[in-house]
Amino acid sequence: MREYAIMLHTMTSEFKLESIKLVVGLGNPGRRYARTYHNAGRLAVRTFSDASAIGFAPGPHFLNPEAFMNESGPAVKRALRTKPKTLLVVHDDTDLPLGSYRLAFGRGAAGHHGVESVIRALGTKEFWRLRIGIRPPSLKNAKADAFVLRPMSKTAEAAVRNAAESFLATHLRTPE
Repeated sequence: MREYAIMLHTMTSEFKLESIKLVVGLGNPGRRYARTYHNAGRLAVRTFSDASAIGFAPGPHFLNPEAFMNESGPAVKRALRTKPKTLLVVHDDTDLPLGSYRLAFGRGAAGHHGVESVIRALGTKEFWRLRIGIRPPSLKNAKADAFVLRPMSKTAEAAVRNAAESFLATHLRTPE
């Protein structure tokens, strides 16, 4: 399982976990999609909330919208009560190896329709994104739509949870 614990991240010196007020996991609602690769963002946000949000001060609001991934922007806009720079959108990324992650700010959607929806709804791309890698080594050359709506194996689910936990461990501030 440790083979999936690759951590890739950027801009971490500017990111302050305690400044995040809303954490949104993109994915699709319903039992049919609950364990699919496309719901890695939702799984990561559940992992964050299960970790009792230590390090988020005051604690952020966690949201897994009940809208489908590609239509999630309006739900994010309704929930965001502060500036977009206090938003962390967590989503799947087929360009990253399973269990890895990258943190980015102010970047385009790179073809991710859920992120496109959020950018359209907010009218800006000036928010944080945590991209969770979902590409298994065995599907290295597969097109994304060939596997994103497939159920994840228990190993793949553990890799996504591990990426979320690694992100938290990297960015939590220890009390002084």
